[in-house]
Amino acid sequence: MIKKRAMARDKWGSAEWISELAKEWINEIDMKRLETGYADNQPKWPYWVRPHNYDEKEWYDMDKWLINIMGDNNWHKENARWVGSNRKYWFRDEADRTFFILRWS
Repeated sequence: MIKKRAMARDKWGSAEWISELAKEWINEIDMKRLETGYADNQPKWPYWVRPHNYDEKEWYDMDKWLINIMGDNNWHKENARWVGSNRKYWFRDEADRTFFILRWS
């Protein structure tokens, strides 16, 4: 059984190849999705979300919702809970990012 699995892996490539193929397939279709991450070099707002394949009205609705729920998004405001930049939303707290993800996914 182990030998068969090893042979299958050699024949079809590694799991990394399959993962890369899946990423390409997802990017090719117009599926809405939220990419997330953490930026070590962004101490004030390290948690980010990058929406993909949302239309202009949905982006406007996201901005409006964030302002109503979490307040203004001024980079120079000391205690701002979120900011927007470069087609990403940046959050001070992981809980706020999670709330955003739950609302818009």
